[in-house]
Amino acid sequence: KKRVGGSRMAGVPRSTSAVAVSLAALCLFAVAFQTFGSRNNLGLSPTFTRSSCVSPQVRGMTATWAHKKGSGSTENGRDSNSKRLGLKVTHGKVVPAGSIIFRQRGQTVHPGKNVMVGKDFTLFATKTGRVSFSNSDVNRGKKHHRIRKIVHITPVDEPVAATGAAEAM
Repeated sequence: KKRVGGSRMAGVPRSTSAVAVSLAALCLFAVAFQTFGSRNNLGLSPTFTRSSCVSPQVRGMTATWAHKKGSGSTENGRDSNSKRLGLKVTHGKVVPAGSIIFRQRGQTVHPGKNVMVGKDFTLFATKTGRVSFSNSDVNRGKKHHRIRKIVHITPVDEPVAATGAAEAM
C-alpha cells in the first residue's frame, strides 16, 4: 500500500525520525542556554522581583523594578482656573437692572420676583431694586417637604447712584 502524506521521513523508520527531532530540539535548547545563561532568561518565564502597578524596566531578558520614578514624570501639577461662583450682591443692597446677583452650577438658589436665570444658572436682576433673600417651603407630598432659597428684587424708584451714596454715609 502507498501512504499519502504523513510525518514519516522517506525510507527512515518512525522511531529513528522521533529520535532525530528530539535530538535537534535538545541541540537548540543547549545553544540557547549557552547564549542567555539560564533557563529563566530564555523567555520561558519572566523574572519579576515584586508585584507593583508600575511596569518593570527590561534589561536584556530580565525585568528590574525602578526604585524611584524617572526624572520629569509627575502625576500632579494640574489645576483649573477658579470659576468665581457664589453670591455677588448681599441682602438689602440696591442693584441696577441686569446686574448679577448669584453665580451657581445647577439651581441651588431659585429666582423670585424681578429675577431671571441665565443659561449657566446665573441669577440676574430684571429691574432696578433692592435684593432680598427668602426661604419657601416646597411641598412634594406628605413626607417630602423641602425648603427652597429664593431671591427677589423689590423695585425702587430712586436712582442707584443716589442710593449707593446715601448708604455710604
